[in-house]
Amino acid sequence: MNLRRVSAILLLGASAVLATGCGGNDEPLTFGEGKIPASVPGDFPVPQGAVVGSTMVDRVNHRTEFALTMAQEATAVVQYYTVNLVSAGFVVDRSEGDLFSWRIEFSRGELRGNLVIQPGGSGLAAVVVSLNTS
Repeated sequence: MNLRRVSAILLLGASAVLATGCGGNDEPLTFGEGKIPASVPGDFPVPQGAVVGSTMVDRVNHRTEFALTMAQEATAVVQYYTVNLVSAGFVVDRSEGDLFSWRIEFSRGELRGNLVIQPGGSGLAAVVVSLNTS
């Protein structure tokens, strides 16, 4: 799966969230890009050199999502998160996948989250992080 295809999938996902989340003007839904949202715990592991793509903070549903791209193979990213989530005090509840996509589900206290890691081709990997505190 090349980087364009991963980007298209991320854009479609964000569009779907926007379409379902914008039922009224009173919903505090914020989109951004290039910066980890403030609602993400300060000790959440982010690989050095990772580039932050699109972000979404839904304060009504207590949900935060952000995309990362990095110059690492997907298998190295899976290993990074498997080790560093636990080091930051998260419990890895589930970790499974294949060569095309890997999903890690984790928790810490009331926070629940998951990561979807996909190879982007040419030594790149794309990660979508979803966090929920409800």
